[in-house]
Amino acid sequence: MSSDKIDLAELSPDVVIVGGGAVGLVAAVYLASRDVRVLILEAGPEQLHQDSQTIFQAAVSKGRKHAGLHQGRFRALGGTTNFWGGQLVRFDRTVFAQRPWLSDAVWPISLEDIEPFYAECERLLGLPDGLSDDFTVIKKLQTPAEYRDDDLEYFYTRWLTEKNLRFRFARFLEGNANVTVATNAPVTSLRISAGGEIAAVTVGFGAQAVEVAARLVVLANGTVEMVRLLQHQTTDGYAPPWGNNPWLGRGFLDHLEGTIASLKPLEKSLFRSLFDNVFLQGMKLQPRLRLSEARQIEDELLGAAIHVKFEAQEHVQNAKIFLAGLLKGRLSNPERIASEIWAAARLGFPMAWHYLVNQRIWSPMNGNIQLRVMLEQVPLPSSTITLSEIRDEYGMRIPELSWAVSGEKEIRTIQAAAALSKHYFESRGIAKVAIPELILAGGPELLASFVDTFHHMGGVRMGISESDGVVDPMCRVFGCENLYVMGAAVFPTSGFANPTFTAMALALRTAEMIKLQVQR
Repeated sequence: MSSDKIDLAELSPDVVIVGGGAVGLVAAVYLASRDVRVLILEAGPEQLHQDSQTIFQAAVSKGRKHAGLHQGRFRALGGTTNFWGGQLVRFDRTVFAQRPWLSDAVWPISLEDIEPFYAECERLLGLPDGLSDDFTVIKKLQTPAEYRDDDLEYFYTRWLTEKNLRFRFARFLEGNANVTVATNAPVTSLRISAGGEIAAVTVGFGAQAVEVAARLVVLANGTVEMVRLLQHQTTDGYAPPWGNNPWLGRGFLDHLEGTIASLKPLEKSLFRSLFDNVFLQGMKLQPRLRLSEARQIEDELLGAAIHVKFEAQEHVQNAKIFLAGLLKGRLSNPERIASEIWAAARLGFPMAWHYLVNQRIWSPMNGNIQLRVMLEQVPLPSSTITLSEIRDEYGMRIPELSWAVSGEKEIRTIQAAAALSKHYFESRGIAKVAIPELILAGGPELLASFVDTFHHMGGVRMGISESDGVVDPMCRVFGCENLYVMGAAVFPTSGFANPTFTAMALALRTAEMIKLQVQR
């Protein structure tokens, strides 16, 4: 529902959640289903529109090139879930351990603190029973023993069927009396009370501004926008009480991704049984390899995961998009319909047959097959989000990103992933592996060939005290008793995994505390 159809000033929610993306929606559903009155304030419209994206184009990038600053953010209900693949990956235990070779950054919580909320998140997102454990899936599929390795662990990532959380939770959001959704409701500042708490959030700008009071406020509006709001002056024009925190806006993280080798399958049936995507109980599972904890510790490496990329897979994706368009009554370019029908038919039959026989998604091998790696970066205080002097249409200063990557440890991890992959595939007779000279040589050219992954993390990191973090272990902002942060911005380190699943699990952990606070 649009904010112009809601009298925001008349509402009295228990909790205001700023941001209606993956994290905000999951937290709202969790709280509202437990009799907590929630108001979601989404800055964008209900459905994505190009006009809502122009604000991101103004953001300034002054460090290492970061495409995701302009392309990877979406201002609309559902946030980035409007365009993500729906991939769910849990963090490894290693991520939470102290790793002196990485940096002094360390999580003040353990994997055990989050695990129950991973399970709750899976329930909310509708994961089929029995698919959350890799060994159960391996046993069910009778995966060949060649998957075992001491240095590279075989695992699956899980991909949601309904990826857009706006649609997944639509019935709940429309029918539950405890939740109200206001779109086109940008929060531009926070009003601080004399006691240092949030008295109200300001929606809009100038004469159109409205203040919304709430007992508790949650920021779930994406890393860059969240940091910007926390750095912005208060509604009264003063610096916020947390404004001098040394970690606010520092330690910005993203994952690095690039090609480390090309593959030529030697034993195609074995190759397929290990690395074709699996389709079980309506869910896609993608096989991958990750650096083992033992190898990371022994060689002082960063977290990294390797996956197989089929160049011809792009044609499969085009066929799938075309077929989906037909099902929805849309046709693509009439001049290309004949070729698209032929491509769909040519690719569709072997895909369908392979799936029916093997419960796997067929991957064409008539093109280039690559090995890609995604790895974490070393957290750096010099990797920052700050405010420029330029202001947007709401009077807020435009964010300025200076993304920094250290280099040496990232390069060593990339080279190790390539070497270990070569041994894995060739020692088992699965495939011949060719590592490019760029990877073998190392150096700045290698690092420059790797790109960001639109995974914005850090900037509001979690710590034990204000000297080492912006939020405490329950994600409450230091110095403000009723302000919480939900999202990947709180990550001190990242591992290799897509951050969304862990951000949602952490949000549910914080939501449970908020529920108890409201019900006192």
